[in-house]
Amino acid sequence: MFVIGATKKLQSQIDKTIESTEEYEQIPQIYQWQANLIKVNGRKCLILMNNSTALNLTLFGLESPQFENIDNVIKGSMNQLFQTLGIEESIAEKMLETSQEIVYTKTSSRQTLGLMNEVKASIEQQTKNKEYKDIDAVTINQKNNRMIFKALEGQTPLYTFQRYFEE
Repeated sequence: MFVIGATKKLQSQIDKTIESTEEYEQIPQIYQWQANLIKVNGRKCLILMNNSTALNLTLFGLESPQFENIDNVIKGSMNQLFQTLGIEESIAEKMLETSQEIVYTKTSSRQTLGLMNEVKASIEQQTKNKEYKDIDAVTINQKNNRMIFKALEGQTPLYTFQRYFEE
């Protein structure tokens, strides 16, 4: 099961029951995420970040039909992210298997939300002065997962994610 802490902005876009965070505290942090909605060039974008490793996924240009099927959009995009980042297949399969059930709660990790703000700033920098059609989502997601974060002891989300499964 994935537990996704949704910001108020995201909660207003998705037709999902928002569960109590207390019910899911026992779920390992590797299966807990925070999600926020931002705008890039006037279009809605979703930032999803893992609580344990800060692995992150940005989905650009989401529209109503995608919000209606947000679980499937997240699962499919997560699969693409794992392929793009060269995540070992067995790890990707384990994560995708765990994502078969997704529940939404209020946000629960201030640290993750803080790291998401750094990713948001990176996205803004990478998309500055670009037409929407010229934004390369794959490159942005790769760069954002290779950013060094002080909160990750000077490591990248990708390295931290891979190391999690080695231990």
